[in-house]
Amino acid sequence: MANVVITGGTNGIGKALAARLAREGNRVAVVGRSAVAPDGVELIRGDLSTVAGTNAVADEVASRFDVVDHVVLGAGRFTPRRVVTAEGLEHTFALLAVSRFLLVERLLPVLERSAAPVVVSVCGVAGLRGPGIQWDDLALSGKFRAFGAVSQGARAADLLGAGFADRHPDSAVRYVLHNPMFVDSGLGAQVGGLRGKALDLVARVFARSVVSAAGQVHRFLADPPTAPLTASRAGTPIALDRPEFDRDTAARLYTVLDGITTDVS
Repeated sequence: MANVVITGGTNGIGKALAARLAREGNRVAVVGRSAVAPDGVELIRGDLSTVAGTNAVADEVASRFDVVDHVVLGAGRFTPRRVVTAEGLEHTFALLAVSRFLLVERLLPVLERSAAPVVVSVCGVAGLRGPGIQWDDLALSGKFRAFGAVSQGARAADLLGAGFADRHPDSAVRYVLHNPMFVDSGLGAQVGGLRGKALDLVARVFARSVVSAAGQVHRFLADPPTAPLTASRAGTPIALDRPEFDRDTAARLYTVLDGITTDVS
């Protein structure tokens, strides 16, 4: 059985996936700020919106596991208004880019001990239109738009997958970028107001359930891909020659994140 770490695993898709993996006999730890984990699942409480918090989580994972077979990066939160972390990072970018970069980098030693290590990043997979990465203003200190923040974070998460093999050419880790598309995950509570209530109503009627969405991620863990990078939208493969996966741009992002995580450490 596998050792699995899931960020954002105390609710939504991550929670459903954690519960299923635990029922199958795997050892599963979820990372979140909640005080409750699914039955049979270990809880690692932590704040992934900061470099310090992410480092603390990585230390805790390494202290519990000699080997980690799979890491599922699912932590994210929609913030209608601009939120800046204690380290001066825009909150969405901190969760979708900085913490995902740092956690994988820190956990590489225990991942590399696995016979079939897989990282699944639940992210944009080149399908989200918007302004993308604001290289000159990553903290979005100008006019803030919530969708712009999500666009930037999702694009960055895609690039982390696109650049992983170049950064770690000898790694056995298989990196998966996956967008589950429209899922009834309770996003309306984060959006808030009448718009949020309407979103949840539509989701209950038309969206995929969290159990179904978790099943999509589960397939990548049960049958790991052979290619270094895989991209999928709701099970449909995405070509890797898209400009959103440009390797030079990915290398630029890795350099920026190296600087951010070093400066605030």
